[in-house]
Amino acid sequence: MNTVNPYFLHTLLEPLSGLADDDDAVQAYANLDSNDETQMRAIIREMIVPLALSLSTGAKERVKLAYQFYLSKPDAKWDRVFYSTLPPFDAPNDPRQFFVWIWDECFSGEDFHLADLSKFIENRDINEPMRF
Repeated sequence: MNTVNPYFLHTLLEPLSGLADDDDAVQAYANLDSNDETQMRAIIREMIVPLALSLSTGAKERVKLAYQFYLSKPDAKWDRVFYSTLPPFDAPNDPRQFFVWIWDECFSGEDFHLADLSKFIENRDINEPMRF
């Protein structure tokens, strides 16, 4: 049985976390079209990929597993994950798509689909990501 923690989804969002409260950041993204894949992937490459590359092996494995599990889970609440980090721009019309773009940019060429989600249990320990 594999254990997956939804709080690892937030790990890659740290560079954007809380920027909704930063007037300069909000202004910088004021003209962003969050449904424009090219614009969003550029932000991901600039802000999120460097963090992904800097993670320890253990943290990267847990982040990757969390993204695989929740991207494969049809009832995941992507809008909640997105907006809970208080980013400086709105989510795309389909918030899940933002996380698919993150997957593509951070784990290029890898498939996130998991065939059997019943082999996983969810651990909702909010402190676990801080231990890596």
